[in-house]
Amino acid sequence: MFSGGGVSCRAMLGKGLVHVYTGFSKGKTTAAMGLALRAMGQGLNVLVVQFLKGGDSVSGEIKMLSKIPGAEIIRFADQRHPLFCKDGCDIDDLKKSIRGGFSLVKEKIMSGEYDMAILDEINNCVKEGWLDVDDVALLIKERPDTLELVLTGRGCPKEIIELADYVTDMTVIKHPAENGVRARRGIEF
Repeated sequence: MFSGGGVSCRAMLGKGLVHVYTGFSKGKTTAAMGLALRAMGQGLNVLVVQFLKGGDSVSGEIKMLSKIPGAEIIRFADQRHPLFCKDGCDIDDLKKSIRGGFSLVKEKIMSGEYDMAILDEINNCVKEGWLDVDDVALLIKERPDTLELVLTGRGCPKEIIELADYVTDMTVIKHPAENGVRARRGIEF
């Protein structure tokens, strides 16, 4: 861990805060991954958990973060948002996977091993009813005092927004998809 004047970066952080990146525009995951890079650059240990982004496709951010010491990446191969399931999704199986993944995440977070935890697309899981808002709220309240917690995804419920310290709502002003431009490797994923 890097330090300045004999004081570790972790000690300088003090109380961990809660960040929410929500809204219907591009940039929620990108903002969270930028925060992860900043934290790792200062010697902090980061847990990145991606809900609903399973399958074969791996984003450029995850490819790079997985090469840097200080990051643990967890993805669930069987979790795809139903919008992206070509052959359809079994919602009951998806719920079971999300809830099991969330249990694993709670254990990891409560271990005290991490300085930051990013729960990518967790807001979508709650919004769709696949994960209970009370479970996420309890995790926020019971997490280790020094843990910086980042929650991303559309439709963040008001209960979580009220518990958060930072809330950013990504708003679409203009988007190339409106003109038929498809997601591009290296820019959108």
